[in-house]
Amino acid sequence: MGMDLHAATQFMLAIKRQMMKDAEYVYILPWLAHIADHYPWEASNVDKQEVKAAFEGTIIITAHGYDRKFFDEFQDRFSKQTGIISTHFATINYMSLYDALFLYGLALRDAFEETHDFNVHKNGSLIWHKMTNRQFIGTTGQVLMNNKAIRVPSYAVYHASNGTLDIVVELEAKLGDREECRKHEDLCSEHLAHEMKQFYWKSSTGEYPKDEPGCGFTGSKCDYTLYYVLTGLVIAILVLGPLSYFIYVKQKERQLYEMTWRIPRDTLKLVDGLRGKSENSLASKSISSSSLSDSHTSSQKKNLISAKQALCNGVALAIKKFTQTRSINFPKDELRILKELKLLENENLNKFYGIAFNQQNEFIVAWLLCNRGSLEDILFNDEMKLGHNFQVAFSKDVVKGLAFLHSSPILYHGLLCLQNCLVDSNWTVKLSNFQTEHIIAEKLANNEVKQFHGQDETVDETEKERYMDRSEIVHSFLPEYIQQAPEYIREIVTRGSIPVGSQYADIYSLGMVLYQILYRVTPFHERGKSTEKLMEMLAMTNDDDQLIRPSFPSSSSGEEGFNLQLLSCLEACWLEIPEMRPNIKKVRTMVNANLRSKGKGSLVDQMMKMMEEYTTNLEALVKDRTAMLEEAQKQADRLLNNMLPKTIAEDLKVGKPVLPQLYACATVLFSDIRGFTRISSTSTPFQIVTFLNDMFSGFDAIIAKHDAYKVETIGDAYMIVSGVPTENGNNHVQHIADIALKMRAFVSNFKLAHRPEEIMMISEQAYNLIKCFFTQFSTMERGKIEVKGKGECTTYFLEGKMNKKNST
Repeated sequence: MGMDLHAATQFMLAIKRQMMKDAEYVYILPWLAHIADHYPWEASNVDKQEVKAAFEGTIIITAHGYDRKFFDEFQDRFSKQTGIISTHFATINYMSLYDALFLYGLALRDAFEETHDFNVHKNGSLIWHKMTNRQFIGTTGQVLMNNKAIRVPSYAVYHASNGTLDIVVELEAKLGDREECRKHEDLCSEHLAHEMKQFYWKSSTGEYPKDEPGCGFTGSKCDYTLYYVLTGLVIAILVLGPLSYFIYVKQKERQLYEMTWRIPRDTLKLVDGLRGKSENSLASKSISSSSLSDSHTSSQKKNLISAKQALCNGVALAIKKFTQTRSINFPKDELRILKELKLLENENLNKFYGIAFNQQNEFIVAWLLCNRGSLEDILFNDEMKLGHNFQVAFSKDVVKGLAFLHSSPILYHGLLCLQNCLVDSNWTVKLSNFQTEHIIAEKLANNEVKQFHGQDETVDETEKERYMDRSEIVHSFLPEYIQQAPEYIREIVTRGSIPVGSQYADIYSLGMVLYQILYRVTPFHERGKSTEKLMEMLAMTNDDDQLIRPSFPSSSSGEEGFNLQLLSCLEACWLEIPEMRPNIKKVRTMVNANLRSKGKGSLVDQMMKMMEEYTTNLEALVKDRTAMLEEAQKQADRLLNNMLPKTIAEDLKVGKPVLPQLYACATVLFSDIRGFTRISSTSTPFQIVTFLNDMFSGFDAIIAKHDAYKVETIGDAYMIVSGVPTENGNNHVQHIADIALKMRAFVSNFKLAHRPEEIMMISEQAYNLIKCFFTQFSTMERGKIEVKGKGECTTYFLEGKMNKKNST
């Protein structure tokens, strides 16, 4: 019929003509659209008396502010101010527009008083916030805005009598309690009913009729057989119910004390030599590549303290071992949890195997071994090339696992973190360590167990001081705790104990895990602070401090960023007030909607593709390592050949001994840079090094073309020998002479050239060999000089070499 009262005219006329207008019927009509400015029975195109009689006794509900008192007052003011006489419908719109502008003015005034900023009108979010949860008196009466800045109108209930409307009930809109509003948005506003008039209904008592006669419209409800049956059932329930419940409780207690999860110690075989990634992760002590670990060395030592593997009836297990100090008895709540853990199975949950206790003074918690390690091991391994599909699969697996936990009798994880997300051989993520961490913490707090340190496992002095400063409950779990909710960390820092978990805390940790999967960075990595300092900052944050939360890294060039809706979901998971965080269903919906695989095909096809990518990654890794090894081998060969003759170097490489050898005849060349001391005193060290490098590189190029070997280069001295270690008859003289002349020619054209009249000197023996066998060289006797190691010798100047045309 619509929201206008005039639209119900034909309906009410039909009711009247069908004789259905008596005290047994109640007609409730809405009047929320005021198109006309008169009542239906005042219209000119109807039978006024008949329509009035048809509406007689009806209940009409309308919003406050549109009755004629407010309307007439506003219309008079509007016409006086503008000189315009508006229609009824236009006036109603003007009234609403006036209240909207008035609300904006109030919000703008409050925002300016708060910020004193003349550009505050550009801050839409602040203006919008100032419009919420407030009320004022407008042209349409009381205007009340809820937490979404939507007006909540007050309503009036009228009773039509003799062509007039009498108000009988007022539904007053009021703002709800702020605390209740934060928990439930539906409670942010409410309507209070005020009964203005009683006994106005035209009946013998003035009260409304019942919606149905006592025995029903057909009288069938007055059969009392049902009451007899119900009475018998109630008696049976009262007798059998408590008895059945008593039997049920006893049965459950018996099952609890059967301890199907208990492991006989003699069936466990510890495997000391096979400590892998996953066992470290299960023990929540994996090495982190970021500031979450105070030092790489200490993290490795912590891994060796309690991370072990074991075999039980052929099943590979990851265990956590503690020293038991006294007999252990589990309370009923822990027995119930352990029983549920043993029964719990899901593709994204690691299987709890059991606990060995009260035997050999050991307390051992065992879970199935996941041989690919934890997500931390995979994500922070720079050598692993993980694509977008891996991130999507990992994220969805973690969310699915946590969703199953929250809907199971376990209710929550208790210590969700990247280290407790393990990866099996099929690249499926499985949550582990749920609920058992709190049980272990209780045993540590009650001194029933203590940390186990094997004979070959030592702790340095720094670690000992840390253990003394903190309770054994939490001393080795700091990297995992930084991913927990602030209320969780607050308990750890102030009391030194692990609090009971909650689904709200799991949601916070889930946001941290997804953050690390998507960006492959640790939380708060940009702050560069130690784990202890970060925990203190998170724990001591008050209302006046800015909340500490991870920041989203900017996307690299060529990489596609993540949906803002997904990032907003992560930020919602990190809200300070636990009750305001989204539940797992909302997070799962958001992740599934915004994270999609890019590949096509079935899940098996996707998995095969992932395995192919992993194989390709390994092949590329092996290829890179092989290339690095080959390059290192070449560098070693070059270095060895520069230090020793090639033949000797080859013998040393294959392991042959190099024996001393006497050479009967060889030629040695010594060269020295004249004025090197003067040049050094007027040059910088870099210039000297560049000068020597350029000159000796030219000498090396000359030697490479002759049968000679550079023995050593010390400072500006340069020593060359020919005939050693490979003998070449008398040709060593010719080679050295050629080298000497070419070196002189090279030096003469060098930037720091020496005097061109300088010539090289040779010994008497070399002179005799040249005259006998190499007559093309021209020499000139110099005389006798003292030669180190040979005494007084006759020497000659080597002047040049004759070419085929007898020219020097």
